[in-house]
Amino acid sequence: MEWTPEQQQEIEKMIAEQKQKWAEEELAPLQKQVKELEKFKPKEKSEIEIALEKKEKELFEKEKNLILKENGLQDFADFFVVNDTEQLNKQIEKLNKILEARKLNNNYIPEGHKQKADSYTQAKKKNDLQGMVKALFSK
Repeated sequence: MEWTPEQQQEIEKMIAEQKQKWAEEELAPLQKQVKELEKFKPKEKSEIEIALEKKEKELFEKEKNLILKENGLQDFADFFVVNDTEQLNKQIEKLNKILEARKLNNNYIPEGHKQKADSYTQAKKKNDLQGMVKALFSK
């Protein structure tokens, strides 16, 4: 299908008008929003800043390991995920309380060396008054 030059110009004019209308109604507000949102975009860090952050992280890890070593908890270093020494000290305190409580509850208590109830205690359990008196005088 062939268009006459006048028809072709009219079609191109209509297309240009629709493009202009779309650019004004749709594209312009979106571009405005993008510009506003770019204000909140974080700055790109330079290589120096990245290196500095890495050094700070390494230094804190060393400090964390030293503090844990001082408290005898270096074996638990992987379990302490903290951002500053204040948090670390709180967690160390909590863990020490837990370990201390477990230490008291987990002491070895031999079963073969239980005190055998003497004759007085056995008689007392049975409410045997004569047995109790016998046990007292037989000692």
